Amino acid sequence: MRILTASALAACCAVASLAAFGESEPLQITNLSPLASLRAIPSQRSVETARGLSWAASATLSNHFTVENRGEESLLLDGQTDALTLSLRYGLPKQWDVEVTVPWRHHSGGFTDNLISSWHGFFGLPDGNRDSYPTDALHYQLSQPAHDRHLLRSASGLGDIQVAMSRPLLAIDGGQLGISTGVKTASGQSSDWLGSGATDVYALLRFSGQQLGGWPLWWHGQVGGTRAGDSDLLGPQQRRALWFAGLAGEWRFSPRWSVLVQYDGHSALLDGALEALSEPAGMLSMAVRWRPTSHWMIDAGFSEDVVVESAPDITFLLNARYVP
Repeated sequence: MRILTASALAACCAVASLAAFGESEPLQITNLSPLASLRAIPSQRSVETARGLSWAASATLSNHFTVENRGEESLLLDGQTDALTLSLRYGLPKQWDVEVTVPWRHHSGGFTDNLISSWHGFFGLPDGNRDSYPTDALHYQLSQPAHDRHLLRSASGLGDIQVAMSRPLLAIDGGQLGISTGVKTASGQSSDWLGSGATDVYALLRFSGQQLGGWPLWWHGQVGGTRAGDSDLLGPQQRRALWFAGLAGEWRFSPRWSVLVQYDGHSALLDGALEALSEPAGMLSMAVRWRPTSHWMIDAGFSEDVVVESAPDITFLLNARYVP
């Protein structure tokens, strides 16, 4: 009898702990390729809205190496982008919330080229002819007929600020379906590849919920579309009607620790012959999450371009989130 009682108490404590740490959020990560990051392709988030102010800070380091030449078109992305993104979310009456996302970016030659080459060599992965180009150098260039844009010097500053309104729509299968609409401003300097120089708008549907049967597994997903402004940086072959989608899972293997796996994709950015820009993009992210208290989430992980050259070679990420 004592054993049964102790087991029941332990189960109750475990359930209570999971409830106390019950909030779930996908990773705050987007495609940080120097060109894809110019468009309004919002990161995934939970449908849940909390009253009051919550915030998240994301620090990322992305290594780029893409070389493609096809006829009169060419693309060279060789460099590193460091980004710090702050998102402020405020819960309003009737379950609405408003979210403001402020990115700061730094393009440079970086210091990760040798690390990435060693990584590729260790796992027997293709290195894309990196050894034929200068190490830790910056060279971004997009060339198409009657259009040539390049960045050869380090640049840093404010990116394009985004503002979004979101709310849950209805309960479905133990989760929630939500809607969101937003706008990306032209606050970043386009000559430094920090912004598109144009305003984008987007709308989407999201889903968040726990695995049926009470498993400690949470799911998030989104699908939506963007109407992009006319960017001089992207040129005459840019696509202005874009789609994006994503799916994320969080497995809570203890009250304070989780493993996250996330996939994000979006439509091609340009027409033309360059496959890196004229084919859909896809990136896979993995991270470990620690909850020091019921209000904090801290993530550490990385992201890879599973659709080769459609996203950075690798992105290292560190996220911190506070929820009241």
